Amino acid sequence: MHANIRYSFGGDEHLFAEVAESMSLEAFFRGMAITRAIETLQLPGVLDVCLANASFQVRFDPDRLAPQALLETVRGLEAEAVAARSIETRIVEVPVLYNDPWTHETLMRFRDRHQDPDSTDLEYAARINGYADVQAFIQAHSGTPWFVSMVGFVAGLPFMYQMVFFNSCTEGSL
Repeated sequence: MHANIRYSFGGDEHLFAEVAESMSLEAFFRGMAITRAIETLQLPGVLDVCLANASFQVRFDPDRLAPQALLETVRGLEAEAVAARSIETRIVEVPVLYNDPWTHETLMRFRDRHQDPDSTDLEYAARINGYADVQAFIQAHSGTPWFVSMVGFVAGLPFMYQMVFFNSCTEGSL
């Protein structure tokens, strides 16, 4: 993560802030603290504040809020904003069906375009992540809860972090 957030302007009405070069819960919560502080200020001219996993963006009206003034304000919040020690959230349980016949039929139809046409997606994922078999991979994938930090632009594709200790992550997930 950057010691300081890297800022850049996008066109005339966007301030982009890169909190970190890669996704992490630390970067996400730091960005959340700053974006909440921006929203709390209710600055005239701020139109939208959009948080992502390792960045955030502020859309503003440059006729009402000078770009440099916004940048200075946000930089000031950077030092003050402290990531919350707890957040309000909820638990949603989503049933997952592994190796169901419908998905299996579809994935086999397009197998010739896969990295390993001779195995299923589950077999491939288990092998490249060092699991003994598919069942061990499924247990590792489903055995702990996941934190959804944001929903992306693709329907049904949330950005998630598995709630496991860092040293027990699979190699492929780093």
